[in-house]
Amino acid sequence: MPENKNSLIRYIVINQILTKGKIATKKQMAEACSDRLDKAISLRTIENDLAAMRYDRGLGYFAPIQYDHYRRGYIYSEPDFSIDNLPFADEDIQKLRLAASLLKQYKKVTSFNDFSGTIDKVVRLINYKKLQPKGKALDFIEFEKNPTTSGLEFIDKLIPYIRDKQVIKIRHKSFFRDKILEFTIHPFYLKEYTGRWYLAGYCEEREAMRTFGLERILKIEKELHKEFTYKHFNPDIYFEKFIGINVPESEPEEIILRFKNNSGNYILTQPIHHTQKLIKEEGDMHEFSYHIAINWEFIGIILSWKDNVEVLSPVGFRETIMKILEKSLKVYNP
Repeated sequence: MPENKNSLIRYIVINQILTKGKIATKKQMAEACSDRLDKAISLRTIENDLAAMRYDRGLGYFAPIQYDHYRRGYIYSEPDFSIDNLPFADEDIQKLRLAASLLKQYKKVTSFNDFSGTIDKVVRLINYKKLQPKGKALDFIEFEKNPTTSGLEFIDKLIPYIRDKQVIKIRHKSFFRDKILEFTIHPFYLKEYTGRWYLAGYCEEREAMRTFGLERILKIEKELHKEFTYKHFNPDIYFEKFIGINVPESEPEEIILRFKNNSGNYILTQPIHHTQKLIKEEGDMHEFSYHIAINWEFIGIILSWKDNVEVLSPVGFRETIMKILEKSLKVYNP
């Protein structure tokens, strides 16, 4: 057993011996720790443990341990003290509450719900032990709430397939066609994007990596007689080349966008992509460069800025945006 874990167990045993006004000698503590760990514990080790529980800032116990000369033993000078009363600062408590609030968005997914419940229990314990009655819920902050979409029920099923490197077959119905297709997938990764969940994996039928929206999957079955394709897959590298989940056909290239009417100030505080660089600023105009592969998500972001943005280069991409805008205009001028 690692020594740091042994130390923690000894602190727990010592704490149990000294709580509720009880008294104990170093020899009694050593014997109790020896019984718990099934190994000999020296008096010197107990002395170091007592010092750590008193003064170690990393532990943060600051236990009020004193030696009672009259009764010849160690006691807690504060009878109600226990290291079980978690010494969390207010800042730590707020962070735990934030984590619990975020995880509650996925409470219908068992894998996430179990973890969220654990954090909730810790928060309730802290509130009961330390913040009662002043502890309050985070009723002054609201997170973006993801609507409950179909497909979330597949997450619990997919996690062990990904973990165990198990080939699967899925039945999938695209948004853009009525026909239901079957794909043989070697699953690698689950990714959330704008409130939807996607499975990334090697698709045998397409002979390439593909992403599939979970809400479009109708059925998942395990392939018993397929050997998993061990392709090198690093999600950070794979997804950093583009925005969203639609895999672009082209490689990343330099894109230059001009933002007008001070809209670039917003882009400065919330970059479109991690490769964003400010290359020119003049009056209410900002120009940014990006090294990114073009897909529909990126095009959608550009169109969302309407006449506040202009594609400067490359020329081919500028023409693509122009054709989209011209086609859109025809909808309003048939």
